Amino acid sequence: MSRQVEAVVGFLKHAVRAQSKYHLHSPFVFSFYQNVLKNDHAYVQYRVVNRLRKELETANRFIKRKDLGARCKDFPCDQRFVRVKDIIHHSSVNRKKGEFLFRLIHEYKPATILELGTSLGISAIYFGLAAPDSQIITIEGCLDSANLARENFEKVGLNNIQVLTGHFEEKLAMALADMPVPDLVFFDGNHKKEPTLAYFKQCMAHMHPGSIFIFDDIHWSAGMEEAWNIIRDHPQVKVSIDMYHMGILFFKEELSKEDFTIRF
Repeated sequence: MSRQVEAVVGFLKHAVRAQSKYHLHSPFVFSFYQNVLKNDHAYVQYRVVNRLRKELETANRFIKRKDLGARCKDFPCDQRFVRVKDIIHHSSVNRKKGEFLFRLIHEYKPATILELGTSLGISAIYFGLAAPDSQIITIEGCLDSANLARENFEKVGLNNIQVLTGHFEEKLAMALADMPVPDLVFFDGNHKKEPTLAYFKQCMAHMHPGSIFIFDDIHWSAGMEEAWNIIRDHPQVKVSIDMYHMGILFFKEELSKEDFTIRF
């Protein structure tokens, strides 16, 4: 079965399992559905990202690109020159996901945010605009991508984002030393089972009941689906929300252990 067919089959299975708002009996999850997922308020901060995105989508500038994870399907893993506008289309968070992340940050107001996988900095900008007083650390394996992300943060006037450049295996411990209790972690770097589980385990040693973990592309491959199933079954996870393209974990002790599937 081709990967395209697998993706269609996987999405259809998800659609069949998806719960409507009338079946969300958890008040906490219903609030998430209403205030985050279905919130259609046109925040003025969206315009900042949209202007930058349009600029990057037309940029013929080339950077030396090196992907270290499963995203090598889009660009070869060895270094080569790639146009910025191609990276925006293939590797950066899209508008729908980005605005969802903004609303989530805006709703739960994390003071400390850790991101694995900066790319050109679009998702980190959504974070920074939603929580301008927060501490944000983002890790990127590609030096040129990290440098361009720093330029983008400066363009939109964000000075609360620190970029660490290098392999996650090396830099994650450094980030957690500087941010020992992250309120929110966004896993969007290495889309492979074993590394994802390793990063999850490492971050779990620093989580607290109010932490939120977000995993991108949980159905991207069979390996990522296996990783997601293992992660959501962790005994400290209280609520998991499978939105197909992303998975969300909550750890609040007052919540009942439940798994939800919601169409995004």
